[in-house]
Amino acid sequence: MEPVDTLILGPLVVTMDAGERILDTGAVAVREGEIAAVGTREELAGCEAAETIDATGRLLMPGLVNAHTHLGDSLFRSLVEELPLEAWLERLWISEREFVSRESVELGARLSLAEMIRSGTTCALDMFWFPEAAADAALGAGFRLVTGPIFFDFDGPDGVSVEDRIATGERWLDRYAEEPLITPCVQPHNALTVSPDGMRAARGLADRDGILFHTHCSETATEVRQTIERFGRTPVAHLDELGILDARTVLAHCVHLDDDDFVRLRRAGAAVLHNPLSNLKLGSGIAPVARMLEEGIPVALGTDGPVSSNDLDMWTAMRFAGLLQRGVHMDPVITPALEIVRMATTVGAEALGLGNRVGQLAEGYRADLILIDLDRPHLTPMYDVYGHLVYTVGRDDVRSVMVDGRWAMRDRALETIDETTVLAKMEQLAAEIERHAARLEPA
Repeated sequence: MEPVDTLILGPLVVTMDAGERILDTGAVAVREGEIAAVGTREELAGCEAAETIDATGRLLMPGLVNAHTHLGDSLFRSLVEELPLEAWLERLWISEREFVSRESVELGARLSLAEMIRSGTTCALDMFWFPEAAADAALGAGFRLVTGPIFFDFDGPDGVSVEDRIATGERWLDRYAEEPLITPCVQPHNALTVSPDGMRAARGLADRDGILFHTHCSETATEVRQTIERFGRTPVAHLDELGILDARTVLAHCVHLDDDDFVRLRRAGAAVLHNPLSNLKLGSGIAPVARMLEEGIPVALGTDGPVSSNDLDMWTAMRFAGLLQRGVHMDPVITPALEIVRMATTVGAEALGLGNRVGQLAEGYRADLILIDLDRPHLTPMYDVYGHLVYTVGRDDVRSVMVDGRWAMRDRALETIDETTVLAKMEQLAAEIERHAARLEPA
């Protein structure tokens, strides 16, 4: 083999590749941001490398994929509590209009990226104001991000009018089209905040470049009821009748579905982005994930934003994704741990249009990978690897994180984000946000 940049020797390797191989004493070689080889330690031990890492006693696996979040919302974590989604959104948007700017969104995104990197996430789909701020933060942090222009039927804090959203979106897509770490997508908020004409226009923009179309769908019973009252059909049927539902469509939530919705989703090949933590916290319900999986509907996993779930920890999301379905159906085998790990790796990558680049450790894939310490009391012994990953491993067990062949975190020290500066700036801004919020509270 030609010399490589990094050679990781000796870990338990969970490949999530086509054969879902697990190598007890494995090795992975990385060259120019790409996985050059995956094999046993004996097979790769003689490979010449600029850096060789002895990872004995650790687990190496693909980085986690957070398929739905709102990075800039870390600005408002725990600011709005104890409200149903619709009232919660109205209250949150008051603070957003006051404090959301290009600079504040980038700060919030950097904070969220630090949190995600620390917990082993290497790729995420983000929907928020000023998507260029999150994209630039991700580029600075060496993080893989799917994001792009957003659409609402009102003028938002980004200063873009409804009439200018398409032109602004076109410029955004042209600007980031060639960035390897940025995967562009188009993102109308949902069927109630974006008109049918707006939805079609947004879809046309996505079709221009053949990219992902991402929206919220059927998150609450109230949303479904209001959509039926306005359009005479469910949110899923509404998107389908507009010609929007297909294999490039990814729908966040899908908590409340009827039988016809399942038929439409399966026929279209659209993916669902499941967010169990925010659905529980906001009292939105429990998505019928077990039926989705049974009917062959792709289900990826997300945390939602740090203001709706208060957390960007994919390990917790994985655990809840498994436990909820077992509890609701009173069936301890309905969501196998391997299926949950797929949702957070390979299926997440496929849903975001990155299935041929990330989500598994295989030759030719980009080197997005994480090292997990196993020599800890709560991880010893380990008899079932996937069960351990879903129900035992936590974010504090993540030791090192690589994205595109570059270390984003090394031995628990962030390499690409100045965490001290980000935290100090956030504390300063948070004091202003808190003072403003206090003035909104009734006397």
